[in-house]
Amino acid sequence: MIEVTDPKPGAREGKGTGPASSSSTGVAPSADASAPRPPRILVVDDEPLARQMFTDLLHAHGFEVVAVARGEEAFAFLPEVDLLLLDAMLPGRDGWSICREIKAGADPLFPVIMVTARTSPDDVVRTFAAGADDYVAKPFHVAELTARIESRLRAHRAERAIQEANRKLSEMARQNYELYERARKDAEERAALLRELDHRVRNNLSVIMGLLGMERNRRPARPTAEALSSLENRLRAFLLVYEALKRQNYDGVPLREIIEKLAQRLRNALDPARRIELDIAGEPLLIDEQQGFAVALTLNELITNALRHAFPDERGGRIEIRLSHDPREIRILVADNGVGMPEIGDGAEVLGSGSSIVSALVQGELGGSVERTSNPQGTTVTIRFPRASDTAKYGLK
Repeated sequence: MIEVTDPKPGAREGKGTGPASSSSTGVAPSADASAPRPPRILVVDDEPLARQMFTDLLHAHGFEVVAVARGEEAFAFLPEVDLLLLDAMLPGRDGWSICREIKAGADPLFPVIMVTARTSPDDVVRTFAAGADDYVAKPFHVAELTARIESRLRAHRAERAIQEANRKLSEMARQNYELYERARKDAEERAALLRELDHRVRNNLSVIMGLLGMERNRRPARPTAEALSSLENRLRAFLLVYEALKRQNYDGVPLREIIEKLAQRLRNALDPARRIELDIAGEPLLIDEQQGFAVALTLNELITNALRHAFPDERGGRIEIRLSHDPREIRILVADNGVGMPEIGDGAEVLGSGSSIVSALVQGELGGSVERTSNPQGTTVTIRFPRASDTAKYGLK
């Protein structure tokens, strides 16, 4: 226990005066340091004898005590104590004023018991109007005082428990709301993904069905094995784009990578002896998904035609592929130094041929153009198409 008083008006008394100084820390010695500490009571009374009486009495009933002479001193001790016994009649600011400030600002739930000799109905109303939780009339019975203290401490512990429960419930509600919002957003993203997947599948199936239809209507028809081989290569071109999209987390198609892998795969399939050299050049470039599929199918036709028809009789040769671009246009050149092929005039393409498929893809899917030149020293095909409207999404300059 401790009594903090002061021989000077408005100051605390020094420690070591009278029985109240039995502990220099203000806490009675405890045999078990891990045991919960007793409730600590703050006594505010301007009379030294009254402070000493409260200190001895409360300590005898198992409480720790801090005692001060002036109401203004109470605020510094509020975080350290569990209940305030506050004399109503104090020098300077009276107890009612101190109580109002505590309840209005410091801690509305902090338990305050007023101790007063003024017990008229008006004074009692004034006490509770100031925010006091209870009052004790002077002179008082010790049993009544300790009972009121214990009652207010129980009520305060219950209030704090309710406050903590409300805090935990509020935190749980916040977490539940965050989980709900996360689940809602996940559901929206899944729904959007399913819609996008449906759109992609329908578009790609439409392209595949178109290719199948062009092959079926090709005149003159090709041998079945050759037709199936061409369809397999076209579907593998589709697969290359899907695999690249997955590696890019569906954030654009790496065109240079598609060109290299597609050209290497077709040469491995159609020129296992590696008589034909591949020369690929161009900076890495991302294009959007729709353009990626159309370009892959277009290059599949151009490279396949060069490997199959430009180098007859097992002759060697070279296929060059050049990728270039500017802020508005992408250009891909496919050139070989083979035997060349007859010029094909507009409207004279064989239905379902690689040439007709290239024209349909570049003009219909890419909104671009195809330029072909051929002579006995080789064939050059250049395709041009504008960048997609959302190319900024893929970091294109």
